[in-house]
Parts: sequence; structure tokens; C-alpha cells
Amino acid sequence: MNINEHTFQDLFGENTNAKGETYTIDKIEIPIIQRDYAQGRNSNEAKRIRERFLDSILDAVRSHRHITLDFVYGEIEKDEEGKSKLTPLDGQQRLTTLFLLHWYASRKEGIKKEKSAFLKNFTYYTRPSSRDFCEKLTEFCPDFNEMLSENIKNQPWFQYHWLNDPTIKGMLVMIDAIHEKFGNEKKIWQALVDDKLVTFYFMPVDEMGLTDDLYVKMNSRGKPLTPFEHFKAEFEGIISQSSADLSKEFNRKFDIDWSDMLFPYRGDNNIIDDEFMRYFFFISDILCYQQGKPLEKDEFKLATILYGKENPNAITNLNYLKNAFDCWCGFDIEVFFGDVFSAHQYQAGKTKIFQDNLNIFKQCCEDYGEYIGRNRKFPLNMTLLLYAVVVYLQNKTQVSFEDFKHRIRIVRNLIWNSRDEIRADAQRNNMQLLLLETKEIILKGDVPQAGAYNQRQKEEERAKQSWLSEHPQYKEELFHLEDHRLLYGCIAIVGLDNPENFGKFRILFNNPDRKLVSRLLLTVGDYSQKLDNWRWQIMGRNDSSLTDLFHPSNHRKGFERTKEIVNGLLYNINDFSDNALERKVEDYLENPETPKDWRFYFVKYPIMLSDTYGMFTSWNNDDARCTSETTGYYQIYKMNTSERLSGFHWNVFLLAINETLAEKYSLDGYGGKLVLSDDLAFDCKNDKFAFYKKDEANANWITSKKYPIPIHEGADARDRVEHGAELIRKTIG
Repeated sequence: MNINEHTFQDLFGENTNAKGETYTIDKIEIPIIQRDYAQGRNSNEAKRIRERFLDSILDAVRSHRHITLDFVYGEIEKDEEGKSKLTPLDGQQRLTTLFLLHWYASRKEGIKKEKSAFLKNFTYYTRPSSRDFCEKLTEFCPDFNEMLSENIKNQPWFQYHWLNDPTIKGMLVMIDAIHEKFGNEKKIWQALVDDKLVTFYFMPVDEMGLTDDLYVKMNSRGKPLTPFEHFKAEFEGIISQSSADLSKEFNRKFDIDWSDMLFPYRGDNNIIDDEFMRYFFFISDILCYQQGKPLEKDEFKLATILYGKENPNAITNLNYLKNAFDCWCGFDIEVFFGDVFSAHQYQAGKTKIFQDNLNIFKQCCEDYGEYIGRNRKFPLNMTLLLYAVVVYLQNKTQVSFEDFKHRIRIVRNLIWNSRDEIRADAQRNNMQLLLLETKEIILKGDVPQAGAYNQRQKEEERAKQSWLSEHPQYKEELFHLEDHRLLYGCIAIVGLDNPENFGKFRILFNNPDRKLVSRLLLTVGDYSQKLDNWRWQIMGRNDSSLTDLFHPSNHRKGFERTKEIVNGLLYNINDFSDNALERKVEDYLENPETPKDWRFYFVKYPIMLSDTYGMFTSWNNDDARCTSETTGYYQIYKMNTSERLSGFHWNVFLLAINETLAEKYSLDGYGGKLVLSDDLAFDCKNDKFAFYKKDEANANWITSKKYPIPIHEGADARDRVEHGAELIRKTIG
């Protein structure tokens, strides 16, 4: 392919193609299929980008520094007059702005008509009004003592209805913007035409073989005034100040290698620029994290900070950015991620990431930097996981694919179990250390002693590596356990000392009957865990309740007891059918040696078990969390929320008593009594039942009768649920 560098002026005339043949461009015509001129729109975003674009050209003029704007593609053919016409397929916006800038410079500096005659050979075919306006404009010399757009609109040849043409409106805005920027500049024409300081690359599409797919690709920037459309112009200038060679290399890769690589991820309207910018921000943010720099949301400022000549690491950063894009070229990205990750099911040789979209590069290009409320659409855990993949792709000669697949599993385990440690806020930013650890794991396979990932999980990962070297036969069973949806890579609840239970855990905790599994665990022991000295938790319907119980944490007490009970149950189960599991529950309840403590009731009456979060609170006088040996450990309330007692909560024994009765009564949802009638209520205390009458004077409940609950050796002597239901039946009649 023959890609030549041109100024706007020397694009007209004779050129040479890849075969050494000459061709001529007599005129440039924006075709009717192209969108209107958008660089002159009045939106805030359009104004910001327009100013950046003109500033980059102004800087080139003032500093006498060359910049290259981008690629222009077009089709060259003969028109009805036999002239060679260039129809731009990509680059319409840049060409139009350059046309206006050359027109402005020629009129402001009094350039002879023969030197600026080429301007008459640029026109729009999108609307007759646009074509006529361009023709009239090239014949007109404005009065520079007033606003140029008003001067033009006041001319007798300007037709009022032209203001309905968005291209003309945009051109008028751009002319005023050019005058505001360049009004005090001299020798603009010399800089543009004689010194050739502002150029672009041009390629006739017939040298590439024009296809429908290629046409769509070259017009994939159809969204008006995307940041990328003008960002490249300024970024090229920033790069050129650091390295002229890198500037040219980047400019070519922008439109060829990287455009081809990103093209499959374009949006519904064939835009790839947004995807490019999101990945650019991803890599640039990685560099900011690594170098201890604050993140910058403005792409132009970010480019200057990281890649500008004032940064001593500019060349290193540019090479890293280039390699971070290059590493995705030349292979099938979808197939790659399909070979590395699985979604919601365990697959041997792959790492489960618990989401449908396996292509996290595509996810980054779609979501990075976007928010839903205060939440990142591409969260920090995904940033670390994608960074790990980039490290591998940049170092494939050092790390085998099989080693990478094992190491990415370690990284996944650490990421998913370092929720509190993965932070990048003003109070705590661990990303620099997290990235450093991630890189070391991918390149060396070692889990660093120091760093920011959760220390407990790092110890587990090191223990797994050592254990697998001695027990390689359990590798897939271990990985299968890691991928369980309740564990997310942390197998502490089973432990490496219990490999016989790896498969059993998966079977038992895949059972959808959570209440049955919870009752089974309670037949073995008190597997609850304590939080905040007033709440305690067992299994609920939500997966989050089990995930919390199965992950050790400094925020809760009792994990080791839970682990012991889980493994104790698993060791004694070989038949996981519902009938066999129900039989174990029945054996526990029918055993005369089973004490009627709180566990007995939770096993016998499933209504006591939480439907959602598995959260309870209980008290006995001043003791917020009594032990199973305490006589008073029967004042238990099931919470409807995970954190607050201000919401609904119910005395679990009153729930069970009410369910036992044939006629259901009203149970106060705020921990109150069982209301039997307008003037009669019932309550279950630690060691007694009580009936209440309504005080007609002040509408308060007052105790009318009390019935002690017999206790023997710290547990109920008889079933208090049956006992309470019996008392209510006798009282009501």
C-alpha cells in the first residue's frame, strides 16, 4: 500500500500510487452518504474538543512544529466533466476544518487568488445548500472588524433558509472559532502551505480493495465529535515531542493494526473510537497506579502527564502503551479467553470467573471508566484480572500457556478474597502494591510474602502449591472445589487436611433445600458465627450468607467451629439423596439423648430458620449472645435484614407456636407478642410463658398469668413449642 503524507493544499494535483502510476485529484467532494459537518456543533463536548483541535494546530504554527492529524481514505473516480474527484470515506471532518482554516488564512493575509484557487475545488454534496455555500464562501472576503459569521450572514448572497442546514451552521461556528484562535497570528498561510507543518496520511481505497466491510470499518467513527477524533491530533503532537519515530509508529497503528484489532468490538453504529479510549484509559490508569500519580479523567491532560516530554519516563510509558495494544493483535481474542476462563460451571483446565462474559478485554473496552451510580461498571477486581492477562501476553516468551493458566487461577483466588484490600480511594490506595504482586505471580508463579492482597488467602495459596506438589492426584478436585459459587477460590472451610470432603462439599452445598442443609449441620453442632456482639448468623436463602460463613474474617467469630462441624457432617454422609438426609434429621430428633436446646428447635421447626440472610439476635438480661449451655438461651429473634434490628424481627418460638396452632394469630413484627384477640396476648420468655390482658385505661398489655417452663440440666424438659400451643388452646377454649 502507498500511504503518502500530504497537506490539504498539495492533496490537489498529481500523485503517485503503489504501482508507481500517477493520478490526479482535481476536486474533493463530500458525498451525500456522509453525515453533516459536526465539528462546529454547539454542545459543550463539541466546544471542548474543537478548542483542543484548533489549539494543537495553533501550537504547531506558533512553535513551527510539524504535526500529523490522522489518516484520510477516499475513492478517486472521474466525474461527468472528466475531472478526477476524491470522495472521502474517512476524514471528512478534518478536511472540512482544514478547508475553512486555509480559506481564513488566505483572506486574512491577502493571499493572491491564484494561490488559493484550489479552495474552489472543495465542496459538499450532502445538500444543495451546503454545495452553494462552499462556492459562495470561496468567492467572498469578509470584513475582519466584526464577527465573521454575522458578516457572512449579512451578505446578499446568503439565503436565510441555509441556517436550517447543520453543515452550514457548523461551518459558521468553526469560522468564528478559527478567528478567535488565529486572529492575532501571522504567517498562517506560510505555516500551512509553504512550511507544510500540518499534514495527514492519505490512501486511495482502490489500492486496498474496497469492500462493504472495509467501507463500514473506515466509517466506524460515525458518532459526531467523539473525543478520539480530535484526541489523536493532539496526542500525536505530544508523542512527537518525546519521539518522532514513535509518533509515526503510533499514527500508523492507530488506523491499521489497532483499528483492525478493535473493529469486532465496535458498537451497534460501528463506532470503535470509544472502545479505543476506554482501553487507553485502562492502560494509562495502570501506569498512574504504578508510578504513584493521581488518576486524570481528561484524556488530553492524562496524555501530557504520562507521555509528554516533561515526564522523564515518557518513552518507557509510550512503549508500554504501544505493547499493551500490540499484545492483542494477531490472534483470536474470543478463543483465547474461552481457553482460559469458564463462566458459571467448572471446566477442567480453566478458571471460573462467575460471569457470562469471558472476554474481559471486550468488557473493558465497553465499560472501563463508566459508572452506575457510584459503582464502577468495570470494577477494580476486573482491572487486576485483565492486568494479569496483559502481563502474560506481553511476556509469552517467558511464561508458558499452561503455567499462565495455573497462575491466573492464583490471581483469581487472591482477587476474589481481598475485597477489603482492593482499594483505590483517597483514604487507601493499594493498587500499586496489588499490581506489583500480580505481575510477580504471573511471571514467576510465586506468591509474595509482603504486599496488599489478603494475607490469609496468600498463606492458603502458598499452602496449596506445596500441598499439590505432594498430592498431585487431587489437583482437579481441589480446583473444582475452588470454583464453587460459595467459595470463590477460598477452600478454608474444608481445608487441605480433608481432601475426602472436596467432592462431598460440592454435592451437599449444591442442594437447593438450604433449610434442610442447615438443619443437618445443627444436628452436628452450633455452627453459627458471631458478629458485633449482638448478631449471629447461620445459613440463609441468599448465597451471601454462606459465602460469609465459609470465609474466615476478623469481623466474625466462630469460623473454626463452623469448619469442624461442616467437615464432621461431610465425613458421615455417603448418601446425599433428600430421603437419606431427612432420615439423619429424624434420627437426631427421635434420639432420646438429644437435648431440647435451641438447636433442637431449629432442627424440628424449619420456620425458625431465616429465609434470607440467616441473621439472628438473642439476649438474656445483659448478655447479648448467650451460649447453648445457658438456661436463658431461648430468647431468640429472627431478623428480616442483615444489619438492623429496626426492621421486622420475630421471636422464633412464637413463630413456631403460631404455625403449630390450627388457627393462625397475629404476631407483632417488631419482636412483640402473639396477639390472640383484641384483649389477649401471649409471649414466650427464657424460662416461662405469659398471658397478657389489655389495660382498658391506657391500652397497655399487663401480665395476667405466668407458666414456668421446666428446665433440666440447662435444657427444656419438654418441647416448649408444643407446651405453649397447648396452653393457648386451653386458655382460648
